[in-house]
Amino acid sequence: MNYLTRILSLLALAFLSACGGGGSNSGAPVLGGSQGATAADLVIVLSSASVPNTSGSSVTATVTALDANRNAVRGVPVSFLVDNGAVVSPAGTVTDAEGKLTAVVGIGADTTPRSITITAGSGTLTKTAALTVTSQAVSGAGSLDLTLSSSSVSSATPATVTATLKDSSGRAIAGQVVTFTVSRQIAAPNIGSALTDSAGRAVVILAPVNSTGAGADEIRASATVNGASLVATRGFQVQATNVTIDGFTSAVGALSPYGQTTLQIALSGVSVGSPVQISINSSCVTLGKAVVSPSTFTATTATVALQYRDNGCGAVQASDQLQATIVGSSSSRTLTLPIAAPSVSSLAFISSSPETIFLRGSGFAEASVVTFEVRDAAGNPLPNRSVETRLLTLTGGVTMEGGTADVLRVSDATGRISVRVNSGTLPTPVRVAATLQGTNISTVSSNLSVAVGLPSQLNFSLSQGIRNIEGFNIDGTPNTYQIIAADRSGNPVPAGTSINFVSEGGQVEAIKQTAIVNGIARTTANFVSAEPRPADGRVTITAYALGEESFVDLNGNNTKDPGEPFQDLGNIYKDRIFDGSFDPVLDEFIPLAVNNAAACAAIGSPLLGLDPSIPSMPNTCDGLWSGAGQVYVRRAAETVLSTSAARPLWADTSGLGSSCQKITLQNAPQPTQRATFTRVAGDTWSLPARSGSLSFIAADANPIRLNPMAAGTVVTATTPTTGLAVTVGGGSPVPSTLDATLVGIGYNFSDPLVDSGVIFVTFRSPSGVGTTFSVTVRVGNRTSVCPTP
Repeated sequence: MNYLTRILSLLALAFLSACGGGGSNSGAPVLGGSQGATAADLVIVLSSASVPNTSGSSVTATVTALDANRNAVRGVPVSFLVDNGAVVSPAGTVTDAEGKLTAVVGIGADTTPRSITITAGSGTLTKTAALTVTSQAVSGAGSLDLTLSSSSVSSATPATVTATLKDSSGRAIAGQVVTFTVSRQIAAPNIGSALTDSAGRAVVILAPVNSTGAGADEIRASATVNGASLVATRGFQVQATNVTIDGFTSAVGALSPYGQTTLQIALSGVSVGSPVQISINSSCVTLGKAVVSPSTFTATTATVALQYRDNGCGAVQASDQLQATIVGSSSSRTLTLPIAAPSVSSLAFISSSPETIFLRGSGFAEASVVTFEVRDAAGNPLPNRSVETRLLTLTGGVTMEGGTADVLRVSDATGRISVRVNSGTLPTPVRVAATLQGTNISTVSSNLSVAVGLPSQLNFSLSQGIRNIEGFNIDGTPNTYQIIAADRSGNPVPAGTSINFVSEGGQVEAIKQTAIVNGIARTTANFVSAEPRPADGRVTITAYALGEESFVDLNGNNTKDPGEPFQDLGNIYKDRIFDGSFDPVLDEFIPLAVNNAAACAAIGSPLLGLDPSIPSMPNTCDGLWSGAGQVYVRRAAETVLSTSAARPLWADTSGLGSSCQKITLQNAPQPTQRATFTRVAGDTWSLPARSGSLSFIAADANPIRLNPMAAGTVVTATTPTTGLAVTVGGGSPVPSTLDATLVGIGYNFSDPLVDSGVIFVTFRSPSGVGTTFSVTVRVGNRTSVCPTP
């Protein structure tokens, strides 16, 4: 049947239902019976959801007409319509005394597997059910049995419904889904389906939809076994519960704070045979301020007692409104229970958020919210209480809610009051006093202080992980630079303070923010060796941040006053040779919009002088103290990019012969400060004794500067000479240092017949590069010396 034909059939069904008609054909439905009754709903139940495709196969279709209250209605005209070649008989008539109409639906002459739609209609109301024609008959499906623990069901006495499923041999079928439905729906199972257990049983609980409903209904269980549908039904009676609440009283007229009382409910019409379920609701219970026990129960006697306990509800309302209700009915009774308000026992300081604020105008957090809580004797919060707050600290212009006057607050639903405290211009601890209005109950805040916040020059510290890294010949050798920043009081600067890093060589992270770690403000920037590399193998890393110039606080008020010594700072520059002197040819300054012309010096105190770690470009200062983020604090550090290869030098030349080699290197920041060293390169060393030590400078191979080998370089000594023993006496591994260090080699001629030999000294860098030198030694006086360079 196509879509248009189906629509026309439904229209015909509606027309015949409205006008009446008769017949028994399978095309258009035929109505019969009285036209006076109407239904709000139709429920279709099929005796089986499927039939085999054999001639004469059929199912029984039962329609129940229900009114708006789910009651069965007799005399309702109902018509049947089937499609896909099926036949129905009768095609229509009126419902019987139980509101039912039954018809037989056959598959007709067509025995092909298909789906058949069965439509029941009454007036404009239609409902459908699907019937499946299977490919062959199913045999040996088994049986489904349905039992109820009681044929009478009420709200207090629900029935247990058990469906037992067996196969054709009478054996229980486990793990099968059984579906439960109720025809008129004046009762309902607790679940719509259940799984059979090892005994083939599926169990549900049947109870009325509401306690006032009454009438007869039936429950239906269905299951599919081996493709066949099995159905079982049982009727039952729903009993109305006609119980009323006659009284709801308390054992006391008014309840004291956190008190307990007995509540009593008087009922009529209740008995062991007619129990009812009672539910207690309370405004205080809803707020979590009271407990009713039990709050829901089943009553079987005319009088029921229960317990009520206050949990501070009197603090939020003068009385509790309780209501007792019979579940599923409109019968209820209310009780007003006055509850006394608990008295205030204490005020508690809760928090200052944040605990540290910073000087006004610093750009950091300048306000904190101070919170107190009003509590009763049980430690519970009390709302609607007036609390006066007073600022006890006025140093530097600290304010509360924008002024210095007392502030009155009323506690909120959580018993708390809060005031805002703003910083002034001086660092100081801050205290706020809170007093319950009209009483002597009070407390004082703690944990709030005003800090400077800005990093101070003398409190701006830079350190590096390793001073000498193997980075002259290798890209990517890492190093770290840590800043520990404090304000002028030595207190940590706020988390998130930005620190800039610059370098004359390699690569360094540009900006890092401080974090508070174990109460200390610090941050670390990463560095790797890379181009450009200065020829002397030394790079300068400079860190800077907005802060203030340091000063000497002569009067102890933590404020820069006229006449007090201070440190004058100008532009920052990259001090390439790290000598503390700006070279306009070599050094690059960082333009920070400091365009003054005064000399940069410690004004009033030599304690505040400049050095290479505080690079300040000359003639860019202003001669005035700068604070509140008007100047950049800075620190610089020098790092050696050591070569992978070694070039050890003799620490002294007293035992050398004429074959020694000379080399001139810069060994100080000033280019003019050069020195001549003797290389260890196949020279013969004359030993004054048969045992002793030799000293080498563990220098790298930089051609300009006397630099140390990279930290972690391991020095070893061996000898092929029998009768000669050598050991490394110290200086290995090479430490973290900016200066070339000494290595001591101990020797001992244990064989009296041996007075000369060879010592091999190996320098192995952290990357594994090894450089080995041989030294010939002999016992005896020196015959010649190295020539003067």
